[in-house]
Amino acid sequence: MSLENQIQVIGLKSIPLIKEGDDISQVITDALEKHKLTLENGDIIVIAQSLISKSNGRIRNLSDIKPSGRALELYETINPKAKNQGIPTKDPRLIQAILDESKDIIRAEHVLITETKHGFICADAGIDKSNIEGEGNVTLLPKNPDEDAETIRKVLKSKFNKDIAIIISDSFGRAFRIGAVGVAVGVSGIDPILDKRGEKDLFGYELQSTIMGQVDSLASAAQLVMGEADEGIPVVLIRGYNFELNENATIKPIIRKKELDLFVDSERIKLTKILRNRRSYKFQFENKKVDKNLIEECIELARWAPSAHNGQFWRYCIMEKDILREKLINKMNEKLKKDLQDDRKSNDFIESKINKTRTNFFEAPILVLLCLDTIDLEKYPDRERTQNEFILGVQSISCSAIYFLLALEMKNLAACWYCAPLFAKDLIKEILQLPESYIPMAFFTVGYPLKVVKAPLRRELKNIIYEIKTNSGQKS
Repeated sequence: MSLENQIQVIGLKSIPLIKEGDDISQVITDALEKHKLTLENGDIIVIAQSLISKSNGRIRNLSDIKPSGRALELYETINPKAKNQGIPTKDPRLIQAILDESKDIIRAEHVLITETKHGFICADAGIDKSNIEGEGNVTLLPKNPDEDAETIRKVLKSKFNKDIAIIISDSFGRAFRIGAVGVAVGVSGIDPILDKRGEKDLFGYELQSTIMGQVDSLASAAQLVMGEADEGIPVVLIRGYNFELNENATIKPIIRKKELDLFVDSERIKLTKILRNRRSYKFQFENKKVDKNLIEECIELARWAPSAHNGQFWRYCIMEKDILREKLINKMNEKLKKDLQDDRKSNDFIESKINKTRTNFFEAPILVLLCLDTIDLEKYPDRERTQNEFILGVQSISCSAIYFLLALEMKNLAACWYCAPLFAKDLIKEILQLPESYIPMAFFTVGYPLKVVKAPLRRELKNIIYEIKTNSGQKS
């Protein structure tokens, strides 16, 4: 039978247990000889990262690790979630090892999804407790898998005088799919991706977006032979795959840029989008009831805002459209009319203002009043410190207001922050029968938007950062 268009995947058994300092290229040479094999041009050798890690001494023992406060915090977060999923919980010392090997923690759920220092997104920073001898030992990913692959390729090329490629592989989980597959973490001699754009399909159409992750496909094919348990086949020879030799290949091109990745860091991308896209909504709302529970969920998030002395001085009042709210707005408009008359404003101006206020504050599906509760503000004998303490309270509830607005945006609710209550504090307290210590500070109109608000202009960064000059005249 012709072997044309066929690929052979050959597992190399008889690989000994690897110790630090072992020469992997010699181990592979010995295994080939035992199988009565020699290398041919175009062969690809896939090596489990555990062999590389062990030979490089990339092993840690958990008994040598002291968990940090961050590790203990993550343990408290993921431990109950892991139990609910019926999977083993992580030792805080293992979590610390994961932190040490990570550039960033992407998600902390029942597992830890991290970005390694190489840029790989995977569970537990690629740290593995399987296939490693020694109580409490774990293997870490190689520091530079490309460099390891290149070293092995050069030695084997010199021994066999053949052009080959090396892939260092590991097994990663995938977004939206169950089960780990083989992936490449280091390469030498073969490009990680195969760009098919510009080629024609069976029907003559030009391929527009087809890019194959060829080394991951090869690593997955090898994993079927390697296995994940006691197979003891950490090296696989792949023969018959047609690829273009690239002496300068690295794994880097296969790592998707963060700005183009729809899965990685999605929560942070979403937060960035919310921060940039939130607008003050001053138009008519959709005629749709807003569930009061949604507002309470947003206030629940708002209570996590920073506050002076952790005083949490904010108090929220949720007002749906009813008689009391109508009475409040009417009384506030009466006061507004008198204030504007005292300011000698025209009747047309006054009428326009009152109509606009009524529309804003009464027609909105939900009106939220934010108050500063002064009862927990610290008391001082002098006026200056008392005033400063009051300002601390105002800053604190302003932080909560920002959290509240962002939480509303996350619920796809539009809102606007108005300071009208500052001009009718006593009236509002009287009508709503608020405690004496409450100071009405802001209204938030809330509802579902009918329009898209155009982004307002923002000052350039250089115009809002003031550079302080040192005594020498230099800017700091």
